[in-house]
Amino acid sequence: MDNKTRDAKGLILNAHIDDVYVSRCTDDKEQMEFSVLITQDEKQHMLPPYPVAEIDRFRVGKVDPRYVALDEESKATDIRIQAMLKGLISEKLRQGKCAHLLCRTGWQQLPNDKYIFVVGQHIVGETGDVDYVLAHTLPQLKITDNFPEITNNQLLEKYFRKIRRDPAVLIPLSAQMIRALMASVFEQEGYPLRFVLYLTGIQGSGKTTAVNDFALPMTDISNNIPAPASRALGSKPAVRDFTAGYRDMPVLIDDVCTSSGSETKRISTEVAAYTLRFVSDRIPELRKLPGGGQRSIRCDAGVIITGEFPLSASSDLTRCVIIDVDHQMYGREEDDHTVTCAVISRFLQYVSENYEACRKKIGDALGPFRADKGTDSAPRQQQHLAELSCAFQILLEFAYEIGAIGTDDLEEWCSQLKAALEHSLGVNNGLVHEYNLRNVTNISKIIIDSIENDSMRIAKNRSKLECDSDKFDGFVDRKKGQIYLRLTSLSQLLTALSGRAWTEQAVGTLLRENGLVEVGRENHTAKAKLPGIGRFVPLNRDQLHRQAEVRK
Repeated sequence: MDNKTRDAKGLILNAHIDDVYVSRCTDDKEQMEFSVLITQDEKQHMLPPYPVAEIDRFRVGKVDPRYVALDEESKATDIRIQAMLKGLISEKLRQGKCAHLLCRTGWQQLPNDKYIFVVGQHIVGETGDVDYVLAHTLPQLKITDNFPEITNNQLLEKYFRKIRRDPAVLIPLSAQMIRALMASVFEQEGYPLRFVLYLTGIQGSGKTTAVNDFALPMTDISNNIPAPASRALGSKPAVRDFTAGYRDMPVLIDDVCTSSGSETKRISTEVAAYTLRFVSDRIPELRKLPGGGQRSIRCDAGVIITGEFPLSASSDLTRCVIIDVDHQMYGREEDDHTVTCAVISRFLQYVSENYEACRKKIGDALGPFRADKGTDSAPRQQQHLAELSCAFQILLEFAYEIGAIGTDDLEEWCSQLKAALEHSLGVNNGLVHEYNLRNVTNISKIIIDSIENDSMRIAKNRSKLECDSDKFDGFVDRKKGQIYLRLTSLSQLLTALSGRAWTEQAVGTLLRENGLVEVGRENHTAKAKLPGIGRFVPLNRDQLHRQAEVRK
């Protein structure tokens, strides 16, 4: 065998190029890689994959210093080697001898219609007769089943026993993990990921540990720790690129904290708020590329955020499924993470074999949410929780089909799932309600609610009020369709609800801004004084109910 590569002009490499292997990504036909098989001193070596688009930068000596690209006159021959490789690559493409290049994580459909899951450095599922290559740009991740001797039944029984320790926290975590691993499956049915799972609780309660053990089944090969994970103290572009880099995977943004000072809190809160919007928005962001040009990116991962305090803005809260860790989590076992990894490895194999059936389950379960039902928090929150519920039930059905749980167990777990998600919804709605009160986002609703729960006492007519004016905060004039309220009572009500002082002047301004009262010549509230009974504001009953979105 000739150990030196020559062309018509003589020696160009101190080794022999045996073959070139070309792989092409089916998602992006322009993305291709090639690998070169070289023989030197009767030993074969395979060079690492190299992008075809960058072949003009290929320098074999930089790839491996054992190879010297010089001619017999000691002149560099890299350009001639590039030309030779271009010819070999072109021939491979012409003959259709290209491997399938797997260039992104998550679910992929192969040319033979089989479905596989790309973890990073290996795949889950059967490829059949398809020749494939893992792109060199894939993350250094793996998922390991360390229990080959344990049956599926025994493994899942072990897993569900662990979740039973703290179902209010661990069931939503498990559900988010499954939802993230099946993100592209959900998206095929019309449900892209548009929320994050937010774990809030005091420092040291066990939030990060729980996420690592029960929601991050991938392991970073370089340091053998649960991955992918990042800190909330990174920059916004860094967090954006991190969350966009892992398709069909749960990722952790850790520690939106208060314990390190006001500046640290500000940075971590800003990053968390930015992450919420990047994750939940459907419109991709444009990212500048080195050398010019732009690329649109969006989040395809299932994001989990841990923090010491709940997010405050209503718009943030509606993008979250909130899990309140209001207690110290005990009972951790050393094999929590390894059991989770093994369960997910086998679950992904199950989905690979039953991909279309799983798609149908998602479509059937989430049919009521296919159309846009509204923009307020309740329908959006309910859809988020329905997606989590659907994901966890697919895991339960996998366990039921293989006999790991029986009918009674299935019903019990569905009941536990419902309770955990209802608790989360209650926490979220409570925070939204508290925010609306604190910031007085709907003065009409506050007034209507206060009248209905007797926080503000309203007389049936003016005569009733005049008989005992100290007893009432206002009265009804049915003929005019108005409710007369004391400005003093309104200012006291808003002060009590929001936690900050409201003057009568500020209340009048708020009422005018919402169009609930007329504006006088001096920009003050018109018709505010009634002879003999003091300063009252007339409000239109129908308009109040319309703004409050409450039926009369």
